[in-house]
Amino acid sequence: MSKEFFEKYRYKLKTMAELVAIVGSYPRQEKIILCHGVFDVVHPGHIRHLAYAKTKADILVVSITADRHIKKGIYRPHIPEGLRALNLAAFEMVDYVIIDEEAKPLANLASIQPDYFAKGFEYTSSDLPQATQEETDIVEGYGGVMIFTPGDVVYSS
Repeated sequence: MSKEFFEKYRYKLKTMAELVAIVGSYPRQEKIILCHGVFDVVHPGHIRHLAYAKTKADILVVSITADRHIKKGIYRPHIPEGLRALNLAAFEMVDYVIIDEEAKPLANLASIQPDYFAKGFEYTSSDLPQATQEETDIVEGYGGVMIFTPGDVVYSS
């Protein structure tokens, strides 16, 4: 596939400042949902998660973890952050993509203040990881809602 194929989706890639200027502050007219992850190798579970998230809001923003924060093994990520961002931007359901320069999406949540923050079904256990609890505290603190993708965990990376 040619480089030009991905170039037509570059307009969806935004910096945090650009995105905040576009979406405004909470509360707003259009509902915004944020999904966050590595998205190194996009699999059916990712697609199901993003598709479900898009049904819950007008604007789907995806933030991806920057390469330097990925600790999933010596050869990870397989795909560099710029290409991972363009891969996600190519999905019709995705409105904007940002590369998260922090290790956790906490600053994204505080800056964007999405109406909803979507996490995968694997994060629904009663013993939430500390990171998920921190995210929940921020989202609920400004009046947003945590959403967990329904269904079995068939694919997770």
